[in-house]
Amino acid sequence: MADASPENARAHWAKLCEGLQASPLEFYTQVEAAVGNRSIPDTVVERVEYREGGALSGVRQYLRVRRHKEVFDVCGAPFANGFFFSWWFADLKPSLPSIIRILIVFAYLAILGWFVQNVGMFAGPALLILLVPLILFFMSRMGKQDADDFILQLPLVGWLYERFFHPMTYYRIDTSQMFQQSVQNAVMEVVDQVTAGKGMRQLTEAERKPIMRDFWKK
Repeated sequence: MADASPENARAHWAKLCEGLQASPLEFYTQVEAAVGNRSIPDTVVERVEYREGGALSGVRQYLRVRRHKEVFDVCGAPFANGFFFSWWFADLKPSLPSIIRILIVFAYLAILGWFVQNVGMFAGPALLILLVPLILFFMSRMGKQDADDFILQLPLVGWLYERFFHPMTYYRIDTSQMFQQSVQNAVMEVVDQVTAGKGMRQLTEAERKPIMRDFWKK
């Protein structure tokens, strides 16, 4: 399972425009078009639902722009006598159920035991240590995001895979910032269109400024 949450958010912006009446669905459609006009690579636009509270609470629909494990969740909703705009820029955090992790650890031990029994007490673990990076390298060449996400969830192996084949680089950070700013510009473009269409003033620079979290959260 993988989802975004406020704890995984790296940036957030919100604004309540009092006296503004608008349609959330029309707002989402306009944002989809604005994002599409920018031809942002490797993005998927979809609608997602989040619960307002606990398991039995109602749900609220968001517009999601996803690029690999990064998501931009956009909200538009009427509130009191106005309309509320917001977005969250967050990381998807995939995680395996605990029972699956335990089974994987037992599988590790079984594989280690096979190498010890069939190769040798010392040669077996040594060979296994040499094989793991080689296997991870070929997995990294697969180029499939689903496979990549699954490997990153594996106990120990996921850490090694991220450490050697997905290190933090200037390119990764710059690309993340490009994605964030492109979608942010698309959302603000539509917010300006909606407010201007209702004869309301444009937002000030201070009102457009998002709340930033850590520069890069892992």
